[in-house]
Amino acid sequence: MPYYAESEAGALREAFEEIVRAWPGVTMKKMFGAPSYTAGGTLFAVMVTGGIILTCLSEEEKASLRKDPAADYFIGHGRVITKWVQIALRDPVDLERYLPFIKASYRAARERPEG
Repeated sequence: MPYYAESEAGALREAFEEIVRAWPGVTMKKMFGAPSYTAGGTLFAVMVTGGIILTCLSEEEKASLRKDPAADYFIGHGRVITKWVQIALRDPVDLERYLPFIKASYRAARERPEG
């Protein structure tokens, strides 16, 4: 089962891109069959059907975000990936609520050395 279906997540992807496109150094490419976003060459977010995955949060940020019932560690191919947090989202309006975490992941990606 693919992680991303444009027919189901296109509006969320468009809203997300409207936000991050203005940020310096953001590029988008397909990874894992899904729109994936890098800053300074480092992955900071992946769009999936039903939400978004943030890949560069600190332990404190992950713990804080996971207090939200819509957020938990990403599960890929039956494995829990504790470095990544997935936020369940359907309505693009809800992106605003998670903007501090999206920005934190972006900033952390920009600060990492490329590669």
